[in-house]
Amino acid sequence: MITNAFPNFANDSVNDVDLTPAQADKLFAYQLGTPHPRYLSEKAFFMGGIVGSEYGSKKIHKALLKNKIIFPVPKDSSSSQAATETMTVNTAGINKGFVSQMAMISVHAQRKLVGLLFFWEEECTRWKLLDQEEKEILDALKQNEGNMDLECALEAVRMKMKLLPSKRGEATANIVQGAGHELPCYSNH
Repeated sequence: MITNAFPNFANDSVNDVDLTPAQADKLFAYQLGTPHPRYLSEKAFFMGGIVGSEYGSKKIHKALLKNKIIFPVPKDSSSSQAATETMTVNTAGINKGFVSQMAMISVHAQRKLVGLLFFWEEECTRWKLLDQEEKEILDALKQNEGNMDLECALEAVRMKMKLLPSKRGEATANIVQGAGHELPCYSNH
């Protein structure tokens, strides 16, 4: 009964702070559809399951921007820098004042928000490494135009950039472990 009346307080478990694979996938897929996917948008926290409304998500977004925990899309968003910014989350900005900065959401939602921010920081790091790999392949392609192995490697890197967290072979921090991490299947066994 208390779960229905006060879901945020009743489920306020210290151990329940990771995103579910479905929440991570939904957030990731939503962000890929935005003009600047690496920058958490105003609706990201609604899509990630932190709050139940777009209005609440916008309030969180505004507070995180104000406290420099996430970064806004650069003014010159047409530049390639905006498209490939390496780190768009500053988890070092989460300090003892975080609780009062996010007073508009429950303590449980704040914990999940921290998990989401660390998850997104990990995604930014992943994209940074894939950007470097893509650049290396493009540089090699300049010297070896038409090399099919390099063309395939480039396509594979670009596909990895868009692969949902639950479909990756590697584990992802801040997502419930043991669920949703499936290796791709290349044949019917």
